[in-house]
Amino acid sequence: METNDKKMYKKGLLTGVLISLSIFMLCIIGIFIFVYRSSEVLSPRVKSKIEYLTNIIEKTYYDEVDVSKLQEGLYKGLVEGLGDKYSTYYSPEEATEFSSHISGEFCGLGATLTQNSDGTVEVRKVYEGSSAQDIGLKVGDIIIAADDKIAATMELSDFTSYTRGSEGTKFELTYRSGDVEKKAIVTRKKVDIPSVSYKMLEGNIGYIEISEFNKKTHEEYTAAINDLKAQGAKGVIFDLRFNGGGIVDSATAILDDILPECKIVTLAQRDKEDIVYNSDGMNSLDMPIAVLVSGRTASAAEIFAAAIRDNNYGTLIGYKTYGKGVIQTSAALEDGSVISITSGKYYTPNGECINEKGIEPDIEVEFEYSGDTSAGYDEMKDSQVLKAIEVINGNQSN
Repeated sequence: METNDKKMYKKGLLTGVLISLSIFMLCIIGIFIFVYRSSEVLSPRVKSKIEYLTNIIEKTYYDEVDVSKLQEGLYKGLVEGLGDKYSTYYSPEEATEFSSHISGEFCGLGATLTQNSDGTVEVRKVYEGSSAQDIGLKVGDIIIAADDKIAATMELSDFTSYTRGSEGTKFELTYRSGDVEKKAIVTRKKVDIPSVSYKMLEGNIGYIEISEFNKKTHEEYTAAINDLKAQGAKGVIFDLRFNGGGIVDSATAILDDILPECKIVTLAQRDKEDIVYNSDGMNSLDMPIAVLVSGRTASAAEIFAAAIRDNNYGTLIGYKTYGKGVIQTSAALEDGSVISITSGKYYTPNGECINEKGIEPDIEVEFEYSGDTSAGYDEMKDSQVLKAIEVINGNQSN
């Protein structure tokens, strides 16, 4: 059965460990005072209450008080008061990871991890030239801990946040390979992790997996589809099962290279004109298409799936998608922190808002893998991929 991984999206793209920010204290205080003076939310009564609570904490708390953490808590609490799981305040350290997620460049382990329904964290992909490859980590290995952080007891996003850090820093990784528990010292290093991977499957059917939509994804997709066409691809499977979203412009740019002349998506924001993305049809992909989706397919990946579905340009296969039909706008503050606020909804070409509903696949297929995971992932042993091949072959014969 498919893993239910909604926790991955509770706080938007990334969450991390709260860290002291004393270096930026003066700048933060200046920003805080500005917010105080310009916001009706923080009325004189509220300011007075904050001061009163602060005095109680400083005089009563049994241990030394870290003022910077109290201030960070205020910023985070202000945004969390919206009651919106996607609106988030990122400290400067967390904002660095937020930025690396968008840019597609990371400094850390260099492996894609997935969390199973029992909480165990499994290696899904190891990248060339990565620290993961250096220590001999393999697909199917189970990650147990990074230093004292136990993988199965944490949200996957929090655990992976810990494995990332400054280049050259180290942590001890505990993992299980087969029946053998191993330990290795991982030296974090920079790896340019592609968001697009591809190959030609049997019968000249191209397979393109898009893990997220970042700044480099359109360029990577273009290289992938051009190579597959040169190899004689007769159909394409797009795998979005592990795609939690990303940049809307990245997803729509790829859709513009796939769809005929049509509407892609409409973004609706308060007190602003709707933004409508269209495909001009100049580079439409003239071959059968299947899109693999799951409960982890979210946000910009759902924009992709809905545009294919509503324009009758392919077949969705798998499970119902996550259901994130809102968009965020991010703003950077002077101290390096970032606020990401839910600023609107998006509507599919048929005018549907899929928020909290998700997108039902055209063909629901239970995931089953008949191969040996320790030997590496074989798409031809994946039940949903095999169904997509069947559908594409059927469309070719029509």
